Amino acid sequence: MMKRRGRYWTACLLLLMLAMAYPSAEASVPGSYDPALAERSAQGQSITEAVTQLTGTAINPLFGVTALGMYHYFSTPEHLRDQLPFYDQPHVWGAMLLIILLMFFNSTICETMPFLKIPLNALGDLVNKGGACVVLPVVLHKFAQAFATPTANVLASVGEWIIPTAYAASGVGGGVGDGWLLLGWAVSLTFGLIAYAAVWVVWNVIDVTILVLPIPGLDAILKSIRLAAVGLLFGASWLNPWLGLLLSLGMVLICWYLSGWAFRLSVMGFVFATDFLLWRKTGTIDAVAGIPAFITATGGKQWKLPARQYGRLRRGAEGTLCFVWRSWLVGQKREVELGTPNNYQGGSSLLYPMVLDGTGESALFRFPPRYRNDAHVIADALGLRGYRDVSIIRNTWKALRQFFSTGMTT
Repeated sequence: MMKRRGRYWTACLLLLMLAMAYPSAEASVPGSYDPALAERSAQGQSITEAVTQLTGTAINPLFGVTALGMYHYFSTPEHLRDQLPFYDQPHVWGAMLLIILLMFFNSTICETMPFLKIPLNALGDLVNKGGACVVLPVVLHKFAQAFATPTANVLASVGEWIIPTAYAASGVGGGVGDGWLLLGWAVSLTFGLIAYAAVWVVWNVIDVTILVLPIPGLDAILKSIRLAAVGLLFGASWLNPWLGLLLSLGMVLICWYLSGWAFRLSVMGFVFATDFLLWRKTGTIDAVAGIPAFITATGGKQWKLPARQYGRLRRGAEGTLCFVWRSWLVGQKREVELGTPNNYQGGSSLLYPMVLDGTGESALFRFPPRYRNDAHVIADALGLRGYRDVSIIRNTWKALRQFFSTGMTT
């Protein structure tokens, strides 16, 4: 019920944004010059550009940081460049450009070098998250600057309709007062932050997928799709601001609908990336307190839980296997019993251990990479029915080694 209400209000806010941008359409109507109409048209143009820029940058923050910084730097007169903010200086967007080249190197040359590709994939996921934080103040300020006054006007009109004396504080004919304008800024910043976060967390799934599934060629395909999406938004906005606005609003609405699933996957990517880059090692494995784990789509379907949910897998008081989690990591603690541990097997892969179903074919839970060398310890601690190696790469290498070693001995 809460989810449906949230989506309903998001749709209403998107329609409100579309209505506030309506003056840009009036500019196409021929007629005599009207200063008020021209001002509203410029305001609508600013809104459409702000929405498109926020959405496009959220899709690929690293590219957004670099592109915006380079554009602002080279479009500013040379004698004023030293007054630009830090994110528009060459040492910032230049470093971002080097990271983009490094990621391109990872997607092409490093395909046959897993010892380099996996750490670079982890670095790419963390850089994407860091780039999102760096560019957020830039696009959010421009978004709120475009929406603050129209939002304040709408809120003031609603306030006057509800309470006829609502304009008393601002005076007659003086437009909206400082209080309404401040409220307009607050509402615009809040909605801009929500829209940016929803779009970013969904497209961050690409970096997480590349990290968790290091399949040759997959990262190049997914990154090309992301760049194509950014190019489509900005290209549509360049052809027609209204087309860019409609595509951006549609993108925000779709991403809001998928944000819960994408957030869980983003958490998984962050845990995996930090484990790889910090070389985290396991300490004492306590099956009673629980072992951090992510439920897979197969496990989620079996127990009617959200896929990729982060929680702890533990042994219950009666020896049963239990999974404990919190919604959005901060909600009320919940627990579900999974049955007898002997019904499941442990699995060992190249990147992480897992819990398999009784047949040993489907993964139900994945543990963080810090446990990749402890699959047998986890299986013993949880009481699983043994464990097996399910890594394609590891099994292939083992088969090749056995084949050649046999050939040499005979």
